[in-house]
Amino acid sequence: FNSIADTMLISYSIDNGIFKHNLDDLAFNHLNHTTIKYKEVVGTGKNEITFDKVTIDNAVNYAAEDSLLTFKLFQNLYPRLIKERANFVYQNIDLPLVEVLSKIEANGIEVNKKFLTNLSIEFENESTKLEKKIYKLSKTEFNIGSPKQLGEVLFINLKIPGGKKTKSGTYSTDSSTLNNLASDGFEIAKLIIEWRELTKLKSTYTDALLRLTDDRSRVHTSFGLANTLTGRLSSTDPNLQNIPIRTENGKKIRTAFICPGGKKLVSFDYSQIELRLAAEISGDKNFIKAFKNNEDIHASTAKEIFNLQDSQINNDFRRKAKAINFGILYGISPYGLARQLDISNVEAKNFINEYFNKYPNIKRYMDNQIDFAKTNQFVETIFKRKINIKGISDKNFAVRGFAERQAINAPIQGSAADIIKLAMIEIYNEIKLKNIDAEMLLQVHDELIFEVDNKNYENLINNVKTIMESVHLKYKNFSVPLTVDYGSGDNWGKAH
Repeated sequence: FNSIADTMLISYSIDNGIFKHNLDDLAFNHLNHTTIKYKEVVGTGKNEITFDKVTIDNAVNYAAEDSLLTFKLFQNLYPRLIKERANFVYQNIDLPLVEVLSKIEANGIEVNKKFLTNLSIEFENESTKLEKKIYKLSKTEFNIGSPKQLGEVLFINLKIPGGKKTKSGTYSTDSSTLNNLASDGFEIAKLIIEWRELTKLKSTYTDALLRLTDDRSRVHTSFGLANTLTGRLSSTDPNLQNIPIRTENGKKIRTAFICPGGKKLVSFDYSQIELRLAAEISGDKNFIKAFKNNEDIHASTAKEIFNLQDSQINNDFRRKAKAINFGILYGISPYGLARQLDISNVEAKNFINEYFNKYPNIKRYMDNQIDFAKTNQFVETIFKRKINIKGISDKNFAVRGFAERQAINAPIQGSAADIIKLAMIEIYNEIKLKNIDAEMLLQVHDELIFEVDNKNYENLINNVKTIMESVHLKYKNFSVPLTVDYGSGDNWGKAH
């Protein structure tokens, strides 16, 4: 099918970051109209849902209202789309992607139910062991999942220093608080972090995936095309974009995603696309040169910042350079970098200053983005996707700082999102045109996952890799090459 027009996506192209883009909100915000609401009434004990009389009487009107409002919104929003030069993103990226995503959602991805059941039991047993260790250290039994009780145990009972209270008067036990405590050597904080990961993986994935499979053991996520500030897709019911990939348990979850016999799962992943786009957008010569020469960018950064010879670069220097490279793009403070690398604030500040000395155009880009956002209240991706930035001139330092970090990072992350969307559209059309026996199953930020018949494996790899590495060049000249890595196997864990 082809959508003629989509008011949700038109709104997303021009008012991203200001409004929600569903029909109810658009009707209220643009037409000052409150839509008819269905009132659900739980039925007869058989989990049926019925509707009250008012709703039934209004049901016929609802469909008519829906069509009329959509047309009025189109008349209201489309002229703005043209006037505000947001038509390219809408017409060439978001609208054609609707068909692609509907096919991906219908395809679903197969899961190994037996493996998931065993994994759920394993996570349950491991979390029980962790609970016992936590109770032993805290000398009391309590609900670890309750932030209030956990805060009291850590900062009142155990008298751990550094507890901060939230507005509600309870102690903060968020992930950054626990990570700080763990890095300060508090064993109980480390155990709680592990417990949280296990219980979340169990409830969000092992248990939920079993519940959500269809009669072919496939799960079908729903992709949101107009939910994020940057233009990235979102994934819900289940969310398949948030499975941790750096932890062993997260990798185990990915192993549960499989393919039928005679087929392979193939994963294609843009290599360091955000750093490459930072080099492209900023025009920084040192950064561009490193990517053009196919250098290890983190080793190259370590060499520049720490004034090293090639022979002196080791894993520790590379790890620090990697933290700085990505931290800079997210507007990290000296304090934040100091915590991450376990160094002094002065050292961290010197590292950041040295980084800007070696990569001056990165600093110029950051300053320009903040100035542009303050003047215009929005920033743009390479493809002119508009990202409205709230709070950029706020008097509150924390609010303003967050907005400034958004102004720096959103164009880079948003450009990466635009590029993979363009690639998805072209790959989808190519698979249809060449009749390749393969299906696109998932998009996870910079990664695409396919299910392909063994006979079509080489054909798919050649087509997908070529498209992903070159699709953006049809619209923009780039100095920095984009590269794509791929892997394959009988499950997602092996393919990644």
